[in-house]
Amino acid sequence: MPSTSDQNTLADGALPPVLFPGANSTERRRLAELKAAGRIRPVGPRLYVSVPESDTAETLKKTWSTIVARLFPDAFITHRTALEFRPSPAGEIFINASSNREVNYPGLVLKFIRGPGPLDDDPKFLTIRSSSLPRAFLENLSTGRASESRVLPIEELEARLEKILHVGGEAEINSLRDRAREIADELGWKAEIKRLDALVGTLLGTRSGKVSSAIAQARAAGEPFDASCLERLQILFADLRNPTPGVLDSFTAPDHVKNKAFFESYFSNYIEGTTFEVSEAEEIIFDKKIPANRPKDAHDIAGTFAIVSDQGEMRRTPHELDELIHLMCSRHETMMAKRPEAEPGRFKTEPNRAGDTRFVHPDYVRGTLRKGLELYLGLDVGLPRAIFIAFLVSEVHPFVDGNGRTSRMMMNAELVSRGLSTIIIPTVFRDDYLQALRALSRRNRPGPFVEAMIRAQKFSNLEFSPYPSILKDVTRRNWFREPDEARIVEGTLAAVDRTG
Repeated sequence: MPSTSDQNTLADGALPPVLFPGANSTERRRLAELKAAGRIRPVGPRLYVSVPESDTAETLKKTWSTIVARLFPDAFITHRTALEFRPSPAGEIFINASSNREVNYPGLVLKFIRGPGPLDDDPKFLTIRSSSLPRAFLENLSTGRASESRVLPIEELEARLEKILHVGGEAEINSLRDRAREIADELGWKAEIKRLDALVGTLLGTRSGKVSSAIAQARAAGEPFDASCLERLQILFADLRNPTPGVLDSFTAPDHVKNKAFFESYFSNYIEGTTFEVSEAEEIIFDKKIPANRPKDAHDIAGTFAIVSDQGEMRRTPHELDELIHLMCSRHETMMAKRPEAEPGRFKTEPNRAGDTRFVHPDYVRGTLRKGLELYLGLDVGLPRAIFIAFLVSEVHPFVDGNGRTSRMMMNAELVSRGLSTIIIPTVFRDDYLQALRALSRRNRPGPFVEAMIRAQKFSNLEFSPYPSILKDVTRRNWFREPDEARIVEGTLAAVDRTG
């Protein structure tokens, strides 16, 4: 309940959603007035709300910690609540007590469970206490009918342990297990520590026990995957199950493929910071002139062109994991051949990031690619698979450098293999592309990325021969302009001279 000064303020305006019994006669009188006026109503022992009845259950679930801390100042949070810190699906909060009982509110049940009190290392939570992480795992590994609702499903416990192992390594999970052993000895929890020891040993590969969750099974088999990345891949997969028609490449001019591959190579490198004037790129690709002052940058463009201009190579698409890895690594090796620091053709061995985005850990690359490939094979060929594999490679980020270019190569190989127009991301469209990619990578929104790729395929569907004409065409469409200078011009340009 707010203080008297707060009550005076409340008298003139909005009330807090949840109110508690008054601490003095003035506050109690004010509560009685609010109740008589119909502005608040009781919803259970020592608790009032000011929200409509339809909002009561959700309001109480959201404010559960405030309710417990205020009404039960000696509360000790245990079992699944000490891991999740939110109500269970049934609206339950589990609290240690000297006897078993329940306190019921709309949508919220406070379940007091007889058990040992807090230990010295059981931390504070708000103004109360909660089980330490080692103790909470032991509590959640208790068995029997009485424990069913108060413990997390075993799959979730395994996933949490696997994440501790992933983030903190063997030292962290062993430290947790060591402290759990001490707690189990002190509290007599022999069965619980036996189960925890078996789970940790299985995840570490030192024991051959059984695990239930997919991520724990993958870890035990030596091929763990990134669960967060897989979640985003599944979201994209669901979106791409909707009809996603591609655009046929119907142009047959002799130089069409070569010229389009040139622009693809030029812009795919430009977006990654390897910038040349288009005239310089022409000399690198068409005249084989490598500038003495920038040989590595020049080879990046030449290496990209060597791959994307090879129609035989670009018709190759993966059907199983080793094939996917071979295609990615061989194309990366060709593209980055002059950059030994980028470890051409080899997966990263150290974690990498871009700004606030952390990519898949090296230990999880192969397992995450396997999961991604399983989803990829469930999509229609053509544009759906192209969009998916582009995001898969970009999101896993398996190489030290060259991931964006590799992702676009893999994408366009899917399109070439089905006779569809390849996709180019010109400079002017760079921000649209990257923002759409971030919407999926950071906010789990697939729509912007899918829409951006559909749009890009449409404006990339031009006849790229003869060269002087297409250079004039894409220049007038603002392809070389910076995103803050212009917008891309789509559709027909009637005034463009296509005669060369």
